[in-house]
Amino acid sequence: MQATLPLDRRQFLAGSGGLTLALFLPANPAEAAAGTAVNSWLTIGSDDSIQLTIGCSDMGQGSFSGLAQILCEDLMVDLGRVKLVQGAPTLAVPAPVGTAINTVGSGVTRGNFWKLRDAGAMAREMLVAAAMTQIGDGTRSNYSVNNGIILHGPSGRTLSYGQVAAAAALLPPPASAPLVPDSQFRCIGKTLARSDIPLKVDGSAVYGLDVRVPGMVYAVIRHCPSFGGKLAALPATPTGMLAIVPTQVMAGTARGAETVGNVNAVAVVGPTTWDAWQAAKRLSLKWTLPANAASLNSNQFMLDAQALMSNATAYVPGATNPPGTLYTVERSTADANVAIASAAKTLEAMYSLPYVAHACMEVLNCTVSFVPGQRCEVWAPTQSAKSALSLICAITGLGADKVTLHTTYLGGGLGRKAELDFISQALQVAMAVQRPVKLMWPREEDFTHDQYRPMALVRARVGLDANGQIAGWTYRNVSPSILGQRGANLGATGDSQGSEASNALPYNFGARLTEWVSHTAPIPVGFWRSVGASINTFAVESMIDEVAASLGQDSFQFRRARLNNPRWLAVLEAAAQAAGWGTAGPAGTARGIAIGSAFNSIVAQVVEVRAGTAGPVVTRVWVAIDCYMTVNPGSVEAQIVGGVVHAINAALYGRQTFVNGAAQVKNFNNSRMLRLNEMPAFAVKIMPPPAAADRTVPLGGVGELGVPTFAPALANAWFKLSGKRVRSLPFYPNATMSDG
Repeated sequence: MQATLPLDRRQFLAGSGGLTLALFLPANPAEAAAGTAVNSWLTIGSDDSIQLTIGCSDMGQGSFSGLAQILCEDLMVDLGRVKLVQGAPTLAVPAPVGTAINTVGSGVTRGNFWKLRDAGAMAREMLVAAAMTQIGDGTRSNYSVNNGIILHGPSGRTLSYGQVAAAAALLPPPASAPLVPDSQFRCIGKTLARSDIPLKVDGSAVYGLDVRVPGMVYAVIRHCPSFGGKLAALPATPTGMLAIVPTQVMAGTARGAETVGNVNAVAVVGPTTWDAWQAAKRLSLKWTLPANAASLNSNQFMLDAQALMSNATAYVPGATNPPGTLYTVERSTADANVAIASAAKTLEAMYSLPYVAHACMEVLNCTVSFVPGQRCEVWAPTQSAKSALSLICAITGLGADKVTLHTTYLGGGLGRKAELDFISQALQVAMAVQRPVKLMWPREEDFTHDQYRPMALVRARVGLDANGQIAGWTYRNVSPSILGQRGANLGATGDSQGSEASNALPYNFGARLTEWVSHTAPIPVGFWRSVGASINTFAVESMIDEVAASLGQDSFQFRRARLNNPRWLAVLEAAAQAAGWGTAGPAGTARGIAIGSAFNSIVAQVVEVRAGTAGPVVTRVWVAIDCYMTVNPGSVEAQIVGGVVHAINAALYGRQTFVNGAAQVKNFNNSRMLRLNEMPAFAVKIMPPPAAADRTVPLGGVGELGVPTFAPALANAWFKLSGKRVRSLPFYPNATMSDG
């Protein structure tokens, strides 16, 4: 029998030769009362090494280095001294920073800013306290810290963090610790080099597609062309292939027409990806299409939206409220419809947006090594590591202690890699063939079996009084429910993902009514970069521009006169000033402006266009953003520019259409993208932070904020140049990559 030593956790950490902090940093008192979970892991070795384990996913947004920058400020060390390590997931609640958090909603930095500042400060004070004991002077004001060196002023003696780390590990973490004053920041607010860039340049960064496991075989997926279709018969395994594995929709991955248990795909398993891919393309498969396949087409979806615009059934508390339900998102005390009916002038417009694919550069993939009853190891480019861990446990029947999930670099995420369907399929294949397997989706599968940005039809109505003020505003969005497809019980205001950026607008609207209707279309929909804000900001800001034009007023001045939020006003004015609004631009050009908010940030854009052979060509873009606090201005600018490029592709070209439930755009050849020589000039203005940040003011996100205001600014600029008002996106619905 092995002896058990009476060694508690704190003694173990101290004996390991350094300080490892597992800090529970609750966001609210309820978490504090219940919490034993880890929120952040920080390890300081006796060799002066510093390691920060981060649970978010890296898909190019710079969150790893940004979080390290935050920690370094109050830990008082230079960023270059910190080694960053990808965290693995845990099923602990709340989800720890150091072990896995969902990388969605532009939320990584804003959701962990204060947590990591506190973690750094608390660690610093524990280390200083250990130094105070070693030196024998208990007066804290006699000590200062510079880049991990603790200086005792009266004696001039210094101790490094590593020299006191073991002793600090025996001390209880303080309940709180003083933070570095904003005026003394050395890391936060500075453009510092990101640790991931050299790895991506020299090729050493490991993406999902780079993973190789000894003895691995390769699988390529092939779905039923129509959503909701089922495999009718399993074909024989082609010569040279190892297996054909049918895969079904597992609980937690069902979306729209793709219901739990539906065998909607097969995986062809072979010795190489190429061989499996070619065999999958040649495979003759028979599918049973859903009974309503003929109605699953884009024309019908629009007809249904038009009908729901007038005839949706109002939400009933406690009822089932199926798709087709009308939800009231926002209603003023005064009746907006009455105000419009009695207005001196009325305007009404309909705006439509299509389904849009994510089109990440790295296709969906996942590698699994499974030993029945013993272990499962998974490598996945996922935005949702904790959810993936839960799924793996559910499918394999293994406990979390027998599962290892490696989150790789993501070659783009954009919300698509927050989903778990591809991980589910890889697990099913690995369990069937009893060998390590890498599963990959060809590009055509990626385009045709996405979980798309929802299509939408929006109606806006405005009533103006005799003085040109907005006396009444009504707004109705008809679009499929992202949350509803994920089993959410929608409350009285419906799906927040469908209505975001359409309500609580800081315009002087008088009476207002904002509504959302859940569309009945069963095409799978998901979280696409900026989600509902990409739909609603286009409709809202286009309508604002139409009202200004109807009054013969300058679109910037019209907004400026009606905004009642000082932060929105400041951002609007910053964008206009950067663009030189009111001064003449180059001959043959015009400029449009738009403003909006999402994820607690406010963004305004000015877009300049010239006339091309068939429509607008974007020449310059000016962006102003207020995200309250900026950790790394260089990363913010990069994310904004990347977001605008994403928005350009969507506004000009992005569209997925359906016939009999089958997606028609299957690859980049028919999904036009901006070319390098078409790239407009950019200028990004980041609004200055407050003199001293207030914890009660929510920080804003950045990664998705370049998207929402681009499309309306583009449409507004094109109207000014051509006199043509575009209310339906994209501008070039039939463009291909062969077009000039």
